Amino acid sequence: MSQSIVTIRLNGTPYQIGCGPGEEARIEALGAEIDAVLQSLVASVGQIGEARLLAMTALILADRTQDSQTPGAANGAADNRSGDDDAAAAALENAAERILALASTLSSH
Repeated sequence: MSQSIVTIRLNGTPYQIGCGPGEEARIEALGAEIDAVLQSLVASVGQIGEARLLAMTALILADRTQDSQTPGAANGAADNRSGDDDAAAAALENAAERILALASTLSSH
């Protein structure tokens, strides 16, 4: 089975990703979604290092996934999909602040 290669950009850096035939568009869409979260973080906290930004992005996306799987979840970015961009940005900034506080705690140990 032949593998396709798709190039996605995260925070301006190109990454080549292998995928199965026919999965190219999905990988590109997922990459664009990840980059959108990354760019929102950069707007909130600045360029604080690729690894930290990617870790924070992963945590935000994991939080969204968990919230979407929890019936009646009251908090989280997944609940802000009502089209209210300001509320979504505030939730993202709040999540970024919590993640930065956690990262600061971890780095001091």
